[in-house]
Amino acid sequence: MLKKMVLTLIFTTMVFSTNVAEQSQAASATAIQAQTGDQLYPIEVNGKYGFINGKGKEIIEAVYDGYGYSGVAGGTVYVEDHAAKKQYYFSSAGSKLFEYKLRDAGILYNDRALYTTQVQNADGATATRYGYIDSHGKVSIQPIYAQAFNFSEGLARVNVGKASGYINTKGELVIPYRYSSTSDFSEGMAAVVLAFGGKYGYIDTTGKLRITPRYDYATPFSNGAAVVYVNGKYGYIDKNGNYLLKPQFSMAQPFSEGLAFVERNGVTFYINKKGAKVIQGFTAGGLFKGGLAPASQGQRYGYINTSGRFVIKSQFYWADAFNGELAVISLLVPNSREEIRGYMNRSGAIVWPPASELPNGVTKLQ
Repeated sequence: MLKKMVLTLIFTTMVFSTNVAEQSQAASATAIQAQTGDQLYPIEVNGKYGFINGKGKEIIEAVYDGYGYSGVAGGTVYVEDHAAKKQYYFSSAGSKLFEYKLRDAGILYNDRALYTTQVQNADGATATRYGYIDSHGKVSIQPIYAQAFNFSEGLARVNVGKASGYINTKGELVIPYRYSSTSDFSEGMAAVVLAFGGKYGYIDTTGKLRITPRYDYATPFSNGAAVVYVNGKYGYIDKNGNYLLKPQFSMAQPFSEGLAFVERNGVTFYINKKGAKVIQGFTAGGLFKGGLAPASQGQRYGYINTSGRFVIKSQFYWADAFNGELAVISLLVPNSREEIRGYMNRSGAIVWPPASELPNGVTKLQ
């Protein structure tokens, strides 16, 4: 009987919405290959969780009750032991770093992880407050925040009252509490709203307002461009707030490696930053990572290159963008309704589940 694997995905590719928080920059296939040993991927075996590396080797045995990970090269991970009421943090090489009380701390970003504690207010009521621990499990920033988020590019957005500002990894307030809504930094910029119900604009890491609020919705920068929403349509801007492409799309994904998948007048296609149709004939498309993107012309998904040619043929029930050297793919077992989810490398070889757990002949797909 096949062992099933379930994944909590960080990266969403076949999404027809601009709510994609894609913050990673494009990297060449060579650079991604070099990062393989520094990235872990979650697996599930018979209801227990562990991690493999980019070669499919089990680095953290799948014997735990849950997990957390950032999905970035070099990032730490944790696994949950419900019986012991603890979670254990590991380096990307699989070395144990520290342990913490179960569900009281999150994933490490920029060597800081959110943690929570309960405090008593002056009226005797209890409230949840947020602080940060470091990569040794020690408190680095005291739990004084009513709301807090993970660090990105060295800054984290936090609230003491209703207003939001940004702190650095030392806990110093570097951008004052003046915003109604904030977002994580990506490529040195963050989308913010000054007043409740107001328009979106962008600030830089010094807090300087770089792009005046004028958008109904705004997304993180990716590949030097950001998707913005105005009057029911999506368009793209540069870091000076100039339109690369005026709002005209009913769906728009972030740019990745110079290309973006969009929809206009019911037709989907890839464009370049000049708005020219570069790749056509696909009903679904994802982000390019190292020269490959998942795409579909109908019932099945494969992987195309930046010329629009299938490099790994269309044969998957579902496929995600590459994250490092591996991508999540889904296959239907022949003559059954069972679905296999696993990891595939850039050569089209399935590295997880092991070959012994796959149907005969399903080991390499091109």
